[in-house]
Amino acid sequence: MTEPMSPAKIRLEESCPGTLAESDLGLSRALLARAQGGDAGALDELFTRYYDRLRRIVRIRLGPQARRMLDSGDIVQETFQAALGGLVDLRISEDGELLRWFARVAENRIRDEVDRQRAQKRASDREKALEVATERSGLADGATSPPERAFQNEVREVLDESIAELSPEYREAVLLRDFCGTDWETIARRLGRENVHAAQQLHQRAWIKLRRAASERLGTID
Repeated sequence: MTEPMSPAKIRLEESCPGTLAESDLGLSRALLARAQGGDAGALDELFTRYYDRLRRIVRIRLGPQARRMLDSGDIVQETFQAALGGLVDLRISEDGELLRWFARVAENRIRDEVDRQRAQKRASDREKALEVATERSGLADGATSPPERAFQNEVREVLDESIAELSPEYREAVLLRDFCGTDWETIARRLGRENVHAAQQLHQRAWIKLRRAASERLGTID
């Protein structure tokens, strides 16, 4: 008999953004078209639509060490600013493609910022001040959140930390499918798998590894 999952482990499954709802399909393309036509409201809505997913992707990409130096929210804002010029001529065939494009821009921003911070660290000892600022920010966010939201945020953080610790191919499988909503054909192509079934198996193995990695942390918040 399969052992029932604890509430926290169920929340782990629910804490992935997942694929876009069927009712939302095509909305990003419509917003992009309006934004390219000069509709500032559509541009704001487009950024708002992807802010949370992109912020979590950035957190995972940064990992714990880089997060001591960099704020994921700042990276997302810089990503959107850097993306403005490219959006004008961008053409996408499906909604997940836009998020993957934002994610690539964010990766470039992360590399630039990590390099810059490391150069500053060599020049002066600023790391301690950045760590203190990060700790204070985290305490302020938790203090203002109601219990349910705090619990949900804690599970999401466990999930994101565990994803960051996966091997590169497992991490990419989860990010592509469960954060960007990428179809299996594209995942197979991006990860060098021979067919959809092989990509699905890779994703399944990634989740087995992910659940194991998160189980100890989740046990402390059941």
